[in-house]
Amino acid sequence: MVQLVVDSGCDLPDEFLRKFKIPVLPHRVSVGNEVFGDQRNPAQMNHFYSLSLVDRSRQVNSGPAGEPEIEQILARLVQQGQQDIVVQTINAANSPTYANAQSVAGRLSSDSVRIHTVDSHTLFSGQGLLALFTLSLMQKGLTGAQIKSRAEEFGRKIVGYAAIKDVYYLRERGRQKNEKSVSWLKAFMAKSLDLHPILSMTWQGSAVADTVKTYSACSERLFQLAEEKIADKALLMPAVVVSIAGALQDLDQVPGFKAFEKIAAAHKVKIYRSVMSLSGGINLGPGTVALAIAAR
Repeated sequence: MVQLVVDSGCDLPDEFLRKFKIPVLPHRVSVGNEVFGDQRNPAQMNHFYSLSLVDRSRQVNSGPAGEPEIEQILARLVQQGQQDIVVQTINAANSPTYANAQSVAGRLSSDSVRIHTVDSHTLFSGQGLLALFTLSLMQKGLTGAQIKSRAEEFGRKIVGYAAIKDVYYLRERGRQKNEKSVSWLKAFMAKSLDLHPILSMTWQGSAVADTVKTYSACSERLFQLAEEKIADKALLMPAVVVSIAGALQDLDQVPGFKAFEKIAAAHKVKIYRSVMSLSGGINLGPGTVALAIAAR
């Protein structure tokens, strides 16, 4: 049986990861002088979001899973007898985690142990959707090599959307990383006019899919983008991953979500709810809601 490993950018519930015994490679998170590994621990994530540690007033950063942490987890799996391992990471264009995993896999692989690294080509909720697809392939009995090929192809079909609540926060995060896609003027105008962008994220990069006045209308539009694909029967997998940079119970209060649940249920599409990874919350901002689908 193939063993799946993901990194902490993967938005799936902790109980799901534990049920399927999926280890998590921890991204590094720093808050001021404190540095810790994000292992998608529910208590840690609730603490992080409940104290509003993701906001513009704090120096908060995220970094990749390092080679020592990756090697420790993969070596343990090999010692436990796992011989066919698939490691799925955040988009290599956004993080060195994939390169770090490749380096470790090269050292630990042998004639009897095969470790396959998969660039998810996506982020956060998109990673969660790819992990679900990967599990479905594992349950069909495919080998790690077969899964790597199919998963990388599927990753290119995934589109993630994120409704941005605080454009100023997004600008500040971009400025810290020397990205200037959101200028001061754009952020000022967005705040003045109460405009909120919906980002689309695919293997080809990110772009603004829509800009909507008021955050309530923005979140409603976010779910409509998925509803349109569901209505057109365009989904390649009857599942949607929805995540929030905050408490999971707050998702029920997000405008448009309850209506989306009903539409998904009517079309037998399963919704997987998740707290957004700390990396996602740090980069996209508090209160951000994201979803991912795979569609034609």
